[in-house]
Amino acid sequence: MTRPLLTPPPLRPGDRVAVVSPSWGGAGLFPRRFERALTALRTATGLVPVVMPHARESLDWRSATAEDRAADLTAAFTDPAIRGVLCAIGGDHAAQVLPLLDLEALRADPKPLIGYSDITVLNHVLYAAGLSSFYGPALLPQFGEYPAPDPYTVEHFRRVVMGAGAGPAGPVPASGDLVEEYLDWGAEETRPRERRPAPPRLVLRPGTGGGPLLAGCLPSALQLLGTPWQPDYRGHVLVLDVPDGGYGVADADRDLTQMRNAGLLARLGGLAVGRLRLSSEEEDRKVHEAVLRAVRDYDYPVLANIECGHTDPMATLPLGADCVLSGTRLALRPPVTAPPAPGA
Repeated sequence: MTRPLLTPPPLRPGDRVAVVSPSWGGAGLFPRRFERALTALRTATGLVPVVMPHARESLDWRSATAEDRAADLTAAFTDPAIRGVLCAIGGDHAAQVLPLLDLEALRADPKPLIGYSDITVLNHVLYAAGLSSFYGPALLPQFGEYPAPDPYTVEHFRRVVMGAGAGPAGPVPASGDLVEEYLDWGAEETRPRERRPAPPRLVLRPGTGGGPLLAGCLPSALQLLGTPWQPDYRGHVLVLDVPDGGYGVADADRDLTQMRNAGLLARLGGLAVGRLRLSSEEEDRKVHEAVLRAVRDYDYPVLANIECGHTDPMATLPLGADCVLSGTRLALRPPVTAPPAPGA
């Protein structure tokens, strides 16, 4: 059950932002990229990163124990000097911290949490508890990009999380290019990754719909089924991120079927699916067919190839913000963040 929503105030240059690793320990495994990302965050946004005690650790497939990861999150949310929380990277095990979090304490001083992939479980748990967060770039993969973060990713982050430029409301801009190449993070990087023209957004089912925005990674969102932290999808415009790294068409078909069987797709205001990374035209077509099979009994609009999640460049999407999906356009309506505090 989703509670009345609290929206955090926008971040401002000079604000201290906690860096946490709630899942995988990539920050500890790739220290050179991590340090570059910290510098880039300061340069690109003016925010001041504060690395939490366990963010640089690496323990098998996790960053640290569940208790230590939960302690970092709790400290970040309850320290009044910290105004935002940025995840270093995703992974697979953020759900381990959920029973250890005092959600009322996290909600007491609303501040933005930003991340994607496995961070979906935190995005959705906070949303169900009545606190908005942002499905957007992580420190290591996006702000650690060589030689600098992607301008689209930074500009949209600054607009949505910091209220910069034209402000957060309005259409989520389409990106004309795409960066998919894998480079070894452990090697000395000497060139930027290759860019190519991005596939255009694709209307899978026409129409116009609207409602609060709920974004997340498809397999990660399913980790909350049957738990007390499952948010209510009804009436929302759902934006689904399909991951890369060995997650294929059959996996997406299975997980979309699970969503359908659980009733999560039945009463949406609209559905948008992120761009697929390093996939062929045939794989794209099969995933889009699986999406349409999963929503075949419903009549809301469906859009594919949105700039969401496991793609570069990447948009920043505020959970709970009122939005409209129409054709190839996904637009945010104000307000996206709370008004700044007096004197901010």
